[in-house]
Amino acid sequence: MLERVRIQKIMTPTEIAEVQSLNAEIWGTQAIPSHQLLAAVQNGGLVLGAYLEEKLIGFNYCFVGYREGIMYLHSHMIGVEKSYREQGVGELLKHAQQEYAREHGFQLVQWLFEPLEARMANLSFLKLNAFSYQYENDYYGQLQDDFNEGLPSDRIVVEWWIERDRVEDSLDELEEGAEEVVPWSLTVDGLPVLDIDGTFQQEQSFYKDAYLLPIPQFLQKMKVESPKLAEDWRYKIRTILTTLFEQDYAIVRMKKHKEYVHSYLLVRRSLLAI
Repeated sequence: MLERVRIQKIMTPTEIAEVQSLNAEIWGTQAIPSHQLLAAVQNGGLVLGAYLEEKLIGFNYCFVGYREGIMYLHSHMIGVEKSYREQGVGELLKHAQQEYAREHGFQLVQWLFEPLEARMANLSFLKLNAFSYQYENDYYGQLQDDFNEGLPSDRIVVEWWIERDRVEDSLDELEEGAEEVVPWSLTVDGLPVLDIDGTFQQEQSFYKDAYLLPIPQFLQKMKVESPKLAEDWRYKIRTILTTLFEQDYAIVRMKKHKEYVHSYLLVRRSLLAI
């Protein structure tokens, strides 16, 4: 299927309307007014569309950001129609974004995502070799769309440096020697629960080169079946990641497991010069 998908820039009001239709289908709402999207793409912003034949099946919206003397592309939204997810469409969109960034002189693409969403973690860290060491509590405030309703809108900030060399061999070795920050187990209903005995201590110092931190494989399913459990994951992951980030660790990969959870690989930043 992927070989038949083409990526193109979205520029016209008709194309923006298609994006908004898909936007509403994915999130249950149009988060950005059409006139704002159109103004953005005609004034330095970028919306990329993924088309299967003539059907729009995914999009990626970004704009120019500036921080600490660096101009970068901030990737604000990426969405793929449900029936085409986990087939590589998101990765195609991101690589097209990478080419745009390279052609226009940007060295960095940045985005934020929900730290409990395994699908975005897989794309960001396993497929794109990005990393994160910044946690934002309730970044957007209360959100009402289908994906975000019910939990504080915590986000991790992801950095994707365009010319950064991959360090797969080093990460393989670090992953092999990493231990879990805290354990996880299953509830009587078969849902994963993190650190049920409260073993994590925010004041403790971490000294190993690498750690593994579980996240649920299916956050949205958990939010429906056990909202309180999803909330428990939110606050525990917030505390643990904030603590490790403050001690100069960064998420550099996601380790996939067969069931229930996947795991972030957190590594000392000094080991990878990040």
